[in-house]
Amino acid sequence: MIKSGELFLLNGKTAGELRPLPTFVNKKVLLVSASWDRAYVVIGEDNACSVWCFQDYEREPIRCPEFDVIEEVIRQIAIGESHLVVLTQEGTVYSRGPGVYGSVGHGGAKGVPDFTPVVGLKDRKVKFVAAGPSYSIAITHEGDVFSWGQSFHGETGQISQVDTVPRFAANVSKFRVVEVSCGTSHILARTEMQQCIAWGENTCGQLGIGCKTKPTHKPHVLDAIPSQILTVSAGWAHSVAVGIDGRAYSWGLNSHGQLGLGDTVTRLAPHLLHSLVETCQVESAHAARAMTIFRAVDCRVLLCGQVPRAQGEPVETEFAPRRPGDKDPRGCVLCPVPLTLSSGSGFGISRSELVSIAVFDRGAVGFARSSTYRVEPNLAPIQGGTQVCVFVTGLPYEKPARKSKGATQGATQRAPLLHESIPVRVRLRSNAPLCDTVVVGRIIAEDTVEFWTPDVTLSPLGTAVEQGLTAAVDLQVSIDDGFTWTRDRSAVQPVTDKTLRLNGSEKSLRSSKNLQGSLRDLKKDLEATTRMGNTPSSTATVLWYCRWPKDGPSHVEPTCAPVKGGSELLLHVDLPTRMPTSFITVKFACTPLQSMEDPELEAASPMRTDGREMFNPSHEELARLPLAGSMDIFVCGWLDPGGRGVRCISPPFYAEHVKYFKHSIALSLDGRKYLGRSLPFDITDLHVEGLEPSLGSLLEPTEVSIKAVGLVSSDIHKVRLDFPAELGWPSRTVPALYDHTLGKMTFMMPELSTEVRDRVEKAATEAVPAAEPADVAEGQAASDEAPPQVPADPTGGLGGLQVFVELSLNGQSYTEDKVAFTFHGHMEPEAVRMIALPEGVVIEPPKEEPKGKTAGKKVVEEVVEPAILPSATLGCEVLGIVESPFAAMRVELVTKAGDEEHKPFKAVDLPARVELVPPLAIPPPPIDPKDKNPPPPVEEPPPPRLGVLVLAPSIRMEDIPEGAMLYMKSFHISINGQFFAPCPEVAPMRLEPLPMAAPPAE
Repeated sequence: MIKSGELFLLNGKTAGELRPLPTFVNKKVLLVSASWDRAYVVIGEDNACSVWCFQDYEREPIRCPEFDVIEEVIRQIAIGESHLVVLTQEGTVYSRGPGVYGSVGHGGAKGVPDFTPVVGLKDRKVKFVAAGPSYSIAITHEGDVFSWGQSFHGETGQISQVDTVPRFAANVSKFRVVEVSCGTSHILARTEMQQCIAWGENTCGQLGIGCKTKPTHKPHVLDAIPSQILTVSAGWAHSVAVGIDGRAYSWGLNSHGQLGLGDTVTRLAPHLLHSLVETCQVESAHAARAMTIFRAVDCRVLLCGQVPRAQGEPVETEFAPRRPGDKDPRGCVLCPVPLTLSSGSGFGISRSELVSIAVFDRGAVGFARSSTYRVEPNLAPIQGGTQVCVFVTGLPYEKPARKSKGATQGATQRAPLLHESIPVRVRLRSNAPLCDTVVVGRIIAEDTVEFWTPDVTLSPLGTAVEQGLTAAVDLQVSIDDGFTWTRDRSAVQPVTDKTLRLNGSEKSLRSSKNLQGSLRDLKKDLEATTRMGNTPSSTATVLWYCRWPKDGPSHVEPTCAPVKGGSELLLHVDLPTRMPTSFITVKFACTPLQSMEDPELEAASPMRTDGREMFNPSHEELARLPLAGSMDIFVCGWLDPGGRGVRCISPPFYAEHVKYFKHSIALSLDGRKYLGRSLPFDITDLHVEGLEPSLGSLLEPTEVSIKAVGLVSSDIHKVRLDFPAELGWPSRTVPALYDHTLGKMTFMMPELSTEVRDRVEKAATEAVPAAEPADVAEGQAASDEAPPQVPADPTGGLGGLQVFVELSLNGQSYTEDKVAFTFHGHMEPEAVRMIALPEGVVIEPPKEEPKGKTAGKKVVEEVVEPAILPSATLGCEVLGIVESPFAAMRVELVTKAGDEEHKPFKAVDLPARVELVPPLAIPPPPIDPKDKNPPPPVEEPPPPRLGVLVLAPSIRMEDIPEGAMLYMKSFHISINGQFFAPCPEVAPMRLEPLPMAAPPAE
């Protein structure tokens, strides 16, 4: 084991999860050994060792001073029921404990209170030791096996039942054993040929020979395991083995599900754990009294059997699969389930990787070496100078104590914290291109090492990067001044488990009825996703060097975004073709203005408002302050698929304060340093307030002017037309034109003649009556009267259609004001006539002369053509008209002098209003006094109808030719001022001009 790492404990008080042990932080862990009811941890301290013990279910270890007599470095500790056997690095074997059945190997039944070298192995160099309840086994470098102690079931491989000193075990030595695991009364061993042999008690089939037999001291070779053996482990009465192919096998007693086969049936021969084949590749297995723990290649830990539980402590096993009914033993897991590696902070899962584990009857102790699992940022320029954080597990860290309220600065000098004295080094390593550089780092948090990237311009890596490549270097961390390093992930090949997630060519087609198979696949995918999220990948711990852009982005598209955010922006910048994107950041810098032209807006700014609330403020100082506080908003970016630069989504802004800032955009590739050039950018609070005109013809396009607030300079102007949902028509986008001189936004509302024609034709088709049935009953005459025909709507039902007009300045985000534009249908105006005289004008009837004066005289009637006075009300009824504030009437003015033809004068557009037009008054017929019959009743006048009313134009006398008369003709009406419908022709109406103004008095 290496110095950098941490220990984890599983016992009855850890709630079924592995929890870190802070006692051993920054300790050099040399060995972890466990069996029966205790576990030992050996810590290296300078030139000596200290041993700590976890007894029973205790979470805090106790110091074991009895090991201090051993001056050599401890290599292995074998634990018996009441005795201990220790192997040192030099190959010396020590033992201590009661001499029950000669288990200590010193001869006789006398106990040994202190660790004493075993005399029987004095001249032999031992490489491996193991211990059972009251027996011990040792293997020398020559491959000889020696054993001693109790052998009532042939545990020592000897014929004799008790040996108080080491004896050569010939029956076992001939197999060239390299590893031994001792159960209660049976033993498993792995040979040089990677075979599994077993001997001892077999009442529960723990020897795996296919049947129950009497105890035997002669080893049996287990041929039932099809692969070569990687490791073996013996429990109380069950056995497990792992093949070199990563598959696990188990057999023997299964009362608590410790075999991991999904039931509690005892097995007499090795059985493959199929559940592990489908999920992981096993590297080691460890059997205890009633449980088994497996460690996978990806450092996951799985448990089956009885979950460790202290007396009075509840154990929840709802997370594990169970069989129907209540047959499963309480607190037991019948199939291997992953154990959680807790972070120890009360929440979260540790990123540590368990590389070894020792199991005993009360739980397990595992060691996780320090490993890097993330780098932030993971991109740097070759010139160096980037501050990088490497996240590492198992770091020593001491939280600084809080300062007391009464403490003063400099009163006492603070003692250095634990992590401040740790010599941290960071290694940047790459094979192609070559790079191997070590820099100084420092621990800044519980799992974080900080360092500054070095300048690698002159290295082969720098040359490759200058040519446009992106080079990756693996990061390793050392906390012992470079003596040991974390694992180099670039050298580890990932294990591909094809049964975990099949690709397209390997997936089997499942029937939709195979629900069980589909659920199984879903479970595998979920487990794979969880594992990928918790397991550090090789790419996550890599720092990438690339060619850094010199200036920054050249321009941004579009150049503005709404306050609500959500617009996708493209920053054009030249980037390497292959680079990580995890930390690409776009900064929206909001620089406050110092003043504004509008004093009311300036007075309402946040800084000015806060200043007025201050008590006795300095107005001069307030005037120097900006209108608001500076603000930066950060968003994530990603590479443009077309290789043009970086894309991002604009963030939301506070609409009330946008006007007090000047905005710009900056780009960072590593989330720390921003490129030199920032780009101006506009944030707009755009709203459409109205349309002029807001209605138009279905059959003719209409030029519409948009009344909007929040307009900014932009090269993109688009209008979206949203039709009613019941029509099922998609929205249309049309271009708009912005006149910067007039500050006017216009667009052309399209006509809907095609849609009108299609709907009219569809209505006509649906109105065709069905053919009459051929078998009409005799004597029944067909009706000669046809049903009344409903006149077809010439607009296809689209008359009065409203569409919502929305505006965009970037082609993506549109307003949501729902300002409506109305399409009107066909209009049929009637003849124009005078409706009323000018206001205040009354025409008196002509006076009648007395009869005496006219008697005998011939009366000559003078025909006088009536004239329309200026400002007289003209109007006409219009069929199909709708209310509009943009109505107008176009009149052509002509002049006539004497008998000459009419000459054009000019055409005028008169503003009109849509109102109810009174009907034409029909005078009653004259009453004949000689007629004795009563006059017919006067008919009620028709109700007024909707039409247009205008005021007759006012033309000055001096503007028309001398001696000519002014006439009005060719009337046209419009309800939007653009599309005019002709009125029926009427005789030209004479218009009375305004009298000539009197000359000024001299």
